[in-house]
Amino acid sequence: MKPKSSIQKGRRFENFICSEIEKSGLGSARRESGSGNGLKKGDIFSAIDFVIEVKNQKSLAWWSAIDQARSQARSGGSDPDRWALVVRDPRTPETTPSCYVTIDLWQWLNLLKKNAEPKTKTPDRELKWALARMLTAAKDVIRKIED
Repeated sequence: MKPKSSIQKGRRFENFICSEIEKSGLGSARRESGSGNGLKKGDIFSAIDFVIEVKNQKSLAWWSAIDQARSQARSGGSDPDRWALVVRDPRTPETTPSCYVTIDLWQWLNLLKKNAEPKTKTPDRELKWALARMLTAAKDVIRKIED
């Protein structure tokens, strides 16, 4: 593939990732101009708290891609462990690609832990009072229906 068309292929995939981030309801996302050469690092700028590096290559040099994502996170002034490498499976069509994300193991475990935690660990007084009023109201409604 010629250099110009490979750059266009990368841009298309970056735009695809941006649209998928927006479709999932995680806020707006856009390609970073200069592919992270400016003050903001990574290929995609979004509200996601990770530096996002995107690769759309037939054969990927995994370790150098991970090193690039990590160094972008370090030099970007954000948490050096909050990087994400997004890759496209080259065996799938560009219009409906299979995409995969590689992140640091401990960051992944933290995400799983946050997802498993209840929203409120112990009900506070206000929540307890609101739940009691709701229970009383529900009982009143049930009594009126039964009458």
